[in-house]
Amino acid sequence: MNKVLLTAAAAAALSFASFSAAAATHDGAFISVNGGGAQYDISHTGWADKHDSAYGFTAGYRWVVDRPFSLGVEAGYVDLGKMSEKDDYSDRYYSDVVKYTQKGQAVLVGANGKWDLPHGFTITARLGVAHSRVKFKGNEYLSPEIPGYEPYHESRSSTDNGIYAGLGFGYDFTPNVGITVNYDHYSLKAEDVLGDKRGVDVSVYGAALEYRF
Repeated sequence: MNKVLLTAAAAAALSFASFSAAAATHDGAFISVNGGGAQYDISHTGWADKHDSAYGFTAGYRWVVDRPFSLGVEAGYVDLGKMSEKDDYSDRYYSDVVKYTQKGQAVLVGANGKWDLPHGFTITARLGVAHSRVKFKGNEYLSPEIPGYEPYHESRSSTDNGIYAGLGFGYDFTPNVGITVNYDHYSLKAEDVLGDKRGVDVSVYGAALEYRF
């Protein structure tokens, strides 16, 4: 009986080891799509809704430098959703609502690293430059219209360079396919929108699916 148990344990250990070796990262290109929930943080602002959905993609190349560690480069795009606010000046005669939105998006260029853990699990990290665009819009919706009164409309945008960084924990199903749960942080700038040097910090909690060639 003991021999049977030992044989079974040895077979299981060998199967896990072979699976881990098969799922280990190799040199090559990769693409990744990701999505999650975004949370905006801008100091001295009172926006009511600072949460939205975010999505993006990256592509790059990774080299195994000293197994189980690998390093690579990446480029991509992220849409960080928006935060919104609404002022309601309606009365018994008119419906008068002003809606504001502030939206962020960025083109990304950076470096990434991957650490293959036993049994197909992984840790990933990324760091780079985010060339961002932050757009502000404000629109007044008035009903019925008032002759001679022009409703409020404003639109402005700001482009600048910031940084992004992220950390993920995942699992490789095959040598080519893996999934991670991630936390990514984007430190953007929007002086032309905010009117001062306050930053636009966006945290994204989500997941990414990666395919390696």
